[in-house]
Amino acid sequence: MGPDLLAQLNAMRFEHPWLDDAFAEESRRQAVNETAKEHHYVPRFYLDRWAIDTLIQPTLVDTRTRQRPCSPRMAAREKQFYTLPSTTDTMDLPLKWVETHLGRIETACAHRFTELLETGAGRVTHGKLKRDLAVFLGLQRVRTPSQRDYTLLIITSPRSIKKEFLRRAAPTSSAADIELMCRNQYADTKHEAIRVMLSDVRTVLARSMFKRRWTIYETATPLITCDDPVIALAGPPCGRDAFLGFRDSAAVIYPLDPHHLLVLLRPDLQHRGPFTLTENETHAINLEIAAAATKTTFEQHTDHIAAELDVPTQPPVTPLTDHDLHGMDCQTALATMLHRGTLRSRWASDPGHAPGWPIPRWYS
Repeated sequence: MGPDLLAQLNAMRFEHPWLDDAFAEESRRQAVNETAKEHHYVPRFYLDRWAIDTLIQPTLVDTRTRQRPCSPRMAAREKQFYTLPSTTDTMDLPLKWVETHLGRIETACAHRFTELLETGAGRVTHGKLKRDLAVFLGLQRVRTPSQRDYTLLIITSPRSIKKEFLRRAAPTSSAADIELMCRNQYADTKHEAIRVMLSDVRTVLARSMFKRRWTIYETATPLITCDDPVIALAGPPCGRDAFLGFRDSAAVIYPLDPHHLLVLLRPDLQHRGPFTLTENETHAINLEIAAAATKTTFEQHTDHIAAELDVPTQPPVTPLTDHDLHGMDCQTALATMLHRGTLRSRWASDPGHAPGWPIPRWYS
């Protein structure tokens, strides 16, 4: 790998102990005897904030169906999510450390979120707190089933298109460097998806989150949350079919609990008070949360919010094939791949009937 490419990668890296190789190696050491098979893609400590008498209310968004209330321990989980199915009763050794790795970060972040909420509504200026939570938010973004599916979609795209993408991402790289980057580190795509997941946080997401302007808003009525709770809002002048990513979107929102919303504005935008959301504004945010969900929302089981929210169904995702890209030049094919591989709000499938971007004062 050439020195120019190494310099580019090092310059993009977000420095944090949780992203260091030494921290990952300790997770691998601790995971040697790990046998758990159920993995949470939304942390239990987070969903606990919506629990009343140990129960939360899940709702299937596409059908607006309230499911049986359950404990946070039973929600937002998937069997063998961080590994491949094994022929034995234990997890596959090379990847089972990921659950341990994320669990160690979650344990620390449970305390960080308590500190964050103790500051109350208003701007968040504590640098170390923001730095820790930027890593957590980046990991939360990439660890969900929907993001795994989209990562796999890009990983399995035709090699020629991946090369074009890498040429644009690292324009000073040699042909040999591009070839090396294009070659999957792991032969199995699910293993490679884990590698890409952690790399995205290290080089893109954590830095993008940290640089934003952080503020906590208090809500007049309860908030819901969902199975993909770190949500990017492109904002005006973009239409509802746009997705600008976590660097360029006007706002990133993350429900903290039923009455507090963390809002991260792009650095060129300013939070303008009051740092409270009215009943109508809270309803607009709940609509965004439901629209961003992959399948399920979560709320206090005494509330009846999500089943009343009318959002489009999530369109199916189909893999790209060489046939799909036949006859396209590389530029068009790359745009097609990126469009197909980008997770969008449900509003993107029906932008003409979408509401306006929520909370107009965030974008001026």
